[in-house]
Amino acid sequence: MKRTSLILTALCLTLLICSQAMAQQHSGPYIGAFIGGNALMSAKGSDDVGDFGLEFNPAPLGSVVLGWDFEKGNPVGEGRVELEFSHRSNPLDQVKFTKGSFAAGGNVTADSLLLNFFGVPRDTGRWAPYIGVGIGAARIEAADLKVTGQPMSSGSAVVFAYQMGAGVDIALTERLSLDFGYRFFSSARPKFTEVNGHVFAMDYLNHSAVLGLRVGF
Repeated sequence: MKRTSLILTALCLTLLICSQAMAQQHSGPYIGAFIGGNALMSAKGSDDVGDFGLEFNPAPLGSVVLGWDFEKGNPVGEGRVELEFSHRSNPLDQVKFTKGSFAAGGNVTADSLLLNFFGVPRDTGRWAPYIGVGIGAARIEAADLKVTGQPMSSGSAVVFAYQMGAGVDIALTERLSLDFGYRFFSSARPKFTEVNGHVFAMDYLNHSAVLGLRVGF
């Protein structure tokens, strides 16, 4: 918590220092890094025996991006396109069966690679809202899932993934931008093998809040 507070303070100071200068819009390649928090929604698990629920705890996330800012007036549109790698991992808290809820353990991890398209209006202002979508793939892993201390499942699956996002870009300098954003991330249902040999599939729906820096070059 203390480290996070120091990072946020440093970012805010940077913003204040740069607030008096009017930044030009960057065009061309950029790299960026994001940190934030993610909440994996309650998921329905299904196997050949029936349905059950999985409850997860929120956790941090991280991502890196490599992209291209389109110049103002580009015939393709105003905004940016980027390749994003993200890592999310959420602890399993409870599993709900018809007989009740039971304490659980282990993690469900999603490593995703997405191609994102963001529309960003280009004007002379420092603040610019954006909205966009992304498509790609995710490797989702059930890492040592347990129910009441007993092994439930382990394994991984590569599935189609997508996201929708919105937020605000803040131009600190011509090449440096601060990004406050929201991401809704989801995928096709991954399938895992239980210890008893049954195969179960689960939903994956994730909400994330992110804070990032992008550097143009």
